[in-house]
Amino acid sequence: MQPEITQADDGQSTDSDKLDQIFKKQVDLQIKLYNSLEPLIKNQEFININLLACFDELSEIMRESAWKNPNLIKFGWKKTQEFNEEKFKEEIVDLLHFFVNLCIAAGMNEEELFERYINKNKENHDRKDRGY
Repeated sequence: MQPEITQADDGQSTDSDKLDQIFKKQVDLQIKLYNSLEPLIKNQEFININLLACFDELSEIMRESAWKNPNLIKFGWKKTQEFNEEKFKEEIVDLLHFFVNLCIAAGMNEEELFERYINKNKENHDRKDRGY
């Protein structure tokens, strides 16, 4: 059964579930852009665009960190690079937009994402406990 992906009622949700609000706002945006979610679900072009956007946002996140600074990491080479916390956070939010689009494309709502996360987190803890 396909999970239900819902549109926000008025854009001003009072729901306390923040992940639910993020999904609803992103669904609203995609409907505003594409008039419907149907053409986006399992659409390879939409998936490819959002995968590329995720890679791009990750590179922007890296650029705003100090990953090249030799004073902070052994293999660094750019002494002038500094961590820009505000821009770093902005880029993480940009990444989240495209990540949620990928969830939408997969037909995965916030409940399924949460359940899959919890299961994977448990698996990772179990692996660590087994010496993995």
